[in-house]
Amino acid sequence: MNTIASSSKNAGVSAGRKTWVVLLLLSFVMPFFFYLVGLKFSAYRIVLLVFFLPAIFFCMSGKAGQIRSIDYLVILFAVWSALSLAVNHGVGATWEFSGIYIIETLGPYFIARAAIRDLESFRFFVKWLFFIVLGLLPFSVYESVTGQNILLDLFDKIFNVYNNATKDPRFGFERAQASMPHPILFGVFCSPAFALVWYTLRSNDGNRGQIWRPAAVVLAVLTSLSSGAFLSIMVQFFLSVWNSVFQNVQKKWNILAAWAGLAYLVIEVFSNRTAFEIIASHLTFSKATAWTRIIIFNNASDDVMNNPIFGIGLGDWTRPVWLKSSVDNFWLLIALRYGLPALIIMLVILFLLFRRIGRAPLSGALATARTGYLISVFGISFAVISVHMWDATYCLYMFFLGAGIWFIDAQGQEEIEGPIQEDEASDRKIRYTRFPVAEAQI
Repeated sequence: MNTIASSSKNAGVSAGRKTWVVLLLLSFVMPFFFYLVGLKFSAYRIVLLVFFLPAIFFCMSGKAGQIRSIDYLVILFAVWSALSLAVNHGVGATWEFSGIYIIETLGPYFIARAAIRDLESFRFFVKWLFFIVLGLLPFSVYESVTGQNILLDLFDKIFNVYNNATKDPRFGFERAQASMPHPILFGVFCSPAFALVWYTLRSNDGNRGQIWRPAAVVLAVLTSLSSGAFLSIMVQFFLSVWNSVFQNVQKKWNILAAWAGLAYLVIEVFSNRTAFEIIASHLTFSKATAWTRIIIFNNASDDVMNNPIFGIGLGDWTRPVWLKSSVDNFWLLIALRYGLPALIIMLVILFLLFRRIGRAPLSGALATARTGYLISVFGISFAVISVHMWDATYCLYMFFLGAGIWFIDAQGQEEIEGPIQEDEASDRKIRYTRFPVAEAQI
């Protein structure tokens, strides 16, 4: 009886925090904003401001599981970024940008840490993310064909909305931005749902009937005609195929990492171009775009090396006079603005995330969901070497990082729904189950 009462209490608390997830995800795709006392407020910033302190206090009190080094590193990244801006420009000139950046970094991460603590709440998050992508799909398809952005036109009648981004058609279609500031952001926002829906929203009949969900995500990404977002899909697809083909091979991910490292060394040693130049030139829709990104990388890297500790802040970076100021590389821009320590901190966060989640002794539906999560995070993390994330899409990325910490603590959790499946992430089969053998085989 005590166990049942405890479970009911925990379920109620979890249900209350699910509201945080729904409100935040919906706010990410709201295209309006307004100004108050000189500050720009958008829907997602309002949600973050409301739940920022409650989420941090909830996590730091230990109610969201053990406080981990990853949590402290995320805080350190936000603090170092603000410190770098202060060093470069002074506190008075950057307090607004620094404050918003800290909130957009810590807020989504700790909201996810607090609200996603088990398989049920994780599936709840994935379902809502997919519903949002599916809801935006008709508008993005229409925009891709006609060039008319229905959502921006609709909200523009009441609020200030994002500008209709200037973009050149590709392959005879317009680049859809839906409710985002740019088509790149729309494509990157939708792309991580691909592996998540495939692995997490499976039904009892296995893969049958499940193709339409990832196919809908792919279609939404394609309407953006963003090479970076499409690269994320391709990486996730390749990793999913690798996982399926070598599901019975021990250390399959170590083998893949070794092959990738070897390929990188071969390219760097024997090619007259860097690995980044080869990726940029072959995995973009436009040769002009590819060469522009290569020029950006070469010039901005020089500025990073000349300002390795605190970066250049929001200052102008060295480039040809004809080149725009945007830096189409998320990781490069972190190093450029906030210095190499900020980049190193973020990469260590990712390393620890993959290492500790990947080594958690999970099986069945828990392991399957973990596989989808890690593939999704890797896909978007790899793809943003060719695009930048900002605003709601950056917040979604930080939300993703926080949404998987519960896997580390998930050992021993009972799988309430779904069949007992082979552990695709750790190459082991479940040995014990609370179900009778006959039921486990169904």
